[in-house]
Amino acid sequence: MKRRAASPTPSEHEVDIAGSLFADESDDNFEIVKKGRETDFDLDFGDLLTTGADGDEDADGDEEFIASQLRKSNRKTTNQQGKTVKKGGGFQTLGLNANLLRAITKKGFSVPTPIQRKTIPLVLERRDVVGMARTGSGKTAAFVIPMIERLKGHSPKVGARALILSPSRELALQTLKVVKELGRGTDLKTILLVGGDSLEEQFAQMATNPDIVIATPGRFLHLKVEMNLNLSSIKYVVFDEADRLFEMGFAEQLTEILHALPPSRQTLLFSATLPSSLVEFARAGLQEPSLVRLDAETKVSPDMESAFFSVKGGEKEGALLHILHDIIKMPMGTPEGAPKDEADPNNSRGKRKRDSDRLSFKEKPTAHSTIVFTATKHHVEYIAHLLRYAGFAVSYIYGSLDQTARKIQVDDFRRGRTNILVVTDVAARGIDIPVLANVINYDFPPQPKVFVHRVGRTARAGQRGWAYALVRESDLPYLLDLQLFLGRRLVMGKDGQDPSFAQDVVLGALKRADLENQTEWVNKVLNEEGDINALRGVTLKAEKLYMRTRNSASSSSAKRAREIINSKGWTQLHPLFGEEAINAEEARDNLLSKISLFKPQETVFEIGPQGKSHRNKAAEVMRSFRTKVAPRRITKGEADSDVDMSDNDGPKAGSEFDSDSDGDADDNGEPPKLEEDVWESEQEVDDSDSETEVTITSSKSSKKNKSGDPITSFQDPEIFMSYTPRTTSAAEEKAYGVHSGGVNSSHFVTAARDAAMDLTNDDGAKAFGMPTRSKLRWDKRHSKYVSRANDDDGSKGAKMIRGESGVKIAASFQSGRFDKWKKSNRIGRLPGVGELEKPQLARLANGPGHQEGGARYKHKQEKAPREADKFRDDYHVRKKRVAEAKEKRIGKFKDGEGSKRELKSATDIRKARAIAEKKREKNARPSKRPRR
Repeated sequence: MKRRAASPTPSEHEVDIAGSLFADESDDNFEIVKKGRETDFDLDFGDLLTTGADGDEDADGDEEFIASQLRKSNRKTTNQQGKTVKKGGGFQTLGLNANLLRAITKKGFSVPTPIQRKTIPLVLERRDVVGMARTGSGKTAAFVIPMIERLKGHSPKVGARALILSPSRELALQTLKVVKELGRGTDLKTILLVGGDSLEEQFAQMATNPDIVIATPGRFLHLKVEMNLNLSSIKYVVFDEADRLFEMGFAEQLTEILHALPPSRQTLLFSATLPSSLVEFARAGLQEPSLVRLDAETKVSPDMESAFFSVKGGEKEGALLHILHDIIKMPMGTPEGAPKDEADPNNSRGKRKRDSDRLSFKEKPTAHSTIVFTATKHHVEYIAHLLRYAGFAVSYIYGSLDQTARKIQVDDFRRGRTNILVVTDVAARGIDIPVLANVINYDFPPQPKVFVHRVGRTARAGQRGWAYALVRESDLPYLLDLQLFLGRRLVMGKDGQDPSFAQDVVLGALKRADLENQTEWVNKVLNEEGDINALRGVTLKAEKLYMRTRNSASSSSAKRAREIINSKGWTQLHPLFGEEAINAEEARDNLLSKISLFKPQETVFEIGPQGKSHRNKAAEVMRSFRTKVAPRRITKGEADSDVDMSDNDGPKAGSEFDSDSDGDADDNGEPPKLEEDVWESEQEVDDSDSETEVTITSSKSSKKNKSGDPITSFQDPEIFMSYTPRTTSAAEEKAYGVHSGGVNSSHFVTAARDAAMDLTNDDGAKAFGMPTRSKLRWDKRHSKYVSRANDDDGSKGAKMIRGESGVKIAASFQSGRFDKWKKSNRIGRLPGVGELEKPQLARLANGPGHQEGGARYKHKQEKAPREADKFRDDYHVRKKRVAEAKEKRIGKFKDGEGSKRELKSATDIRKARAIAEKKREKNARPSKRPRR
């Protein structure tokens, strides 16, 4: 055998793997060809060319070896601009193909982020990966880039090969945009399956043999059951925002979907908040996963600054307006320079082109763009209407809003037509809005990880941003949980010197004068506008239900909250306003407190006409009465006895306030000193929010250990063995947990605390030690007993069916609409997984009249409905359609309905006679006899 001659122009990516394959042979056995002369040589291949079982087993290993050698040859130390890449190199060092590198460069990426640098090589090695990094760190590209590198191009065989599940529609739509931008230069087919879109169109999209499916769990499960999909061809599964997906709302859907996926798939989990323990994600079917947790200490962007404002429950609307007007300086009305509705300025007819939803470089949010997060959809509607009445340009979205309306509202905010976007937590995860300036938490989040996702919408990709939050007294325990989770210092009022808004949790009050002005305006609007007042009534009812169902804060944070509410820092002005404003506000509060607490020494009977004491009988009676009853000053002991609601006999011995007070009496039995701050402290308590759910009490433990220090817990640190490692932060793991704080919490610490074993009913229980409960419970809403099994599976009494995995799913998933769609489109059997696709099925997704590779045409002719027949059963329905067509001027009603009494021309008369004659001939009826 003769060796191949060396190429005169060696390729840049040429790889010679012979040296690695035949490492045992010495180089002396080869005679290199020089200057075109060929020399014969012998080469002993050994057992390399023999066929058998050993050769089949090593075939896969050789392919992987060759692929690894190719990736190594593709790696460069410089990017496409020729500049040296820092921090480990650019995307060229990852061994990606040329088309993908070109798309990445066009996207604007030059150097991979840390999460991309860590996860992309692991994904290319086909390993299961669990990745966590803070918001805005490029997690979407971290799983899209290796997916495109692995899939290469469109497969003619039927069967989707990649599945990306997202918790919300907006996040799925954003992922689709990233996949299309990075997939340029390839023929990969990608479809989007989300709720709110037409099922028939999604049937057609699934029939076109897509390579990548991006979906929400509910709609994907609906199509799987309706179309009886076979998911055995899927090799690449991504759970975006995995902790949200595996919460209780998607449990049944994910169980059914995961049961249908092949066990040999590659599974990826990505989120900004993931626990270090993967027990809660055991259902995902991970096989020896690689855990990549970055930014576990920072958690939020270091470029984000935050401020927390203490407010009362009835002043939240005024506080929001105060922040928008005086802190953010939000402009009124439509933003200047906002783009028009039409995508093309030369389009005089005002029609929008296809793919006009894509964000151009000129269309971006305004410099004052702000997202306001609220608790429920009722809060969204109320706040949006109130802000629009105040003159702001507002968009809003929530979960149950129509899908088309959601796209329009988000598009207006992205393009800069509105300044404010009012949303629920449906937009808290994954939504990437460029150059977002501010985030306002109108309702404080009940979980720390929800706060991380909310504020993660700003300060992305190196941009600066601000996050503001309104904190009531009932929200203060959740703020303290957040402080422990972030590991930051709590600064209140004037306590801290030069606080850092990016590194500390800074808490303070708003300017009282401006806040009262805005609150007064809101009350005036509620009295004048009945619609806004009605929305506020609905919001108050929704808030009561939200307060009952939200997660509970930790007990330690609740105890700290009582002490903080009693402190002066709770009511002091926020350091954001500056030291001068803080001093002025403090002087104003002191003046108002002195005026409100002023009490004259004399009564009205003792004041004379000139304002001086007057000697008369009434004055003498009052003076003698005052000397007999009590002294003018009130001691602290008497004040404590009044607070304790005790009798006039004095404070009881051993009472709570008596034991806690430090200055009631000293050891020598001397009477306590007079206190002048008692009424001031009582006034501060009276000024607190009456709607608070946190009761202000002070209780201290009187137990002490041998050294004299008070015992705070029964757990002795020297001998107590905890079931959680000491190196793990309990607060952090609880906040990262999938169901942390909820009623049906699966957090191990909570489950262990509430665990119970019943030993008295061994015969009737399902298993040993399992407590038995009644099968029925009382439903207050419907006033009847309902089955507890419906609570466990989430059916709530609705009609359910058993899926392939055994879980209960909605019976509406088997509605038969897919069979009707196939019959209406005259489609027989669709090709199965592994069979070749049918090119003619592509017309179903594009509509009639579409040619492959051409433009998409649509018939726009509108016809008016036929006149209603009063003898038909649907007479009223057809009559209503005709009335709507007349109102909208459709078809023959385009110029109006017309009148029968109008004057007719000779042409109209001849035309009417001709039509009548044709009808008479068609019916073959004799004409009416003329009257005699």
